[in-house]
Amino acid sequence: MNSSSEKCDVAFKRTVLLHCYAALEKAGFERFRNEDVDWPLENGFHCWVGLNNNLERDYFQINPFVGVHVVPIMKLYTSLEGRKYDRGNTTYALHMGELAPEECVFRFTRRTDIEAEAARLARLYATVGLLYSQSIATYERLLPLLQERVPMLGAYPERVAACLYLMGRKEEAEAFVEDFFKTHRDYFKGFAIPFLKLLES
Repeated sequence: MNSSSEKCDVAFKRTVLLHCYAALEKAGFERFRNEDVDWPLENGFHCWVGLNNNLERDYFQINPFVGVHVVPIMKLYTSLEGRKYDRGNTTYALHMGELAPEECVFRFTRRTDIEAEAARLARLYATVGLLYSQSIATYERLLPLLQERVPMLGAYPERVAACLYLMGRKEEAEAFVEDFFKTHRDYFKGFAIPFLKLLES
């Protein structure tokens, strides 16, 4: 079991991931980069796919995340911060295990039927994952989920502000940003200052 032929290396990881992305593409997802897929929904919302993973000597494991990428939210806050927009980044996501706890883990060894497991992963995303993304694919449904994560920072405050702005709730957006800026000045100044200027224009 521990012979060199059983070892899982970077080349094995890449082979597995490419099989998974190919299976997702076959299931209907749009492959916009070699190792990135999503499913465009409506109004700039996309079903977001995140194949987080870890490579060990004896196995390679994929930890699947699913959620939404919202083009207007991501473009708004990244542009204000002077950063490049990236379609591959998530706006909001959770671990697929929260939606399908009965599903077996995606752990690949040299003895795994990679094609079959990649197809199982793709089916999970095309059913459970896609349905979940569709269920939160409006600003109204997404906003409270983003608000719950504001204490985590990680660009969630920026997304809340952008979401409120895009919903036309500009006074709420302004109040939120001003209040959050008071207690998180170093973290938030790169976004808060240009955002408040935007509201003045």
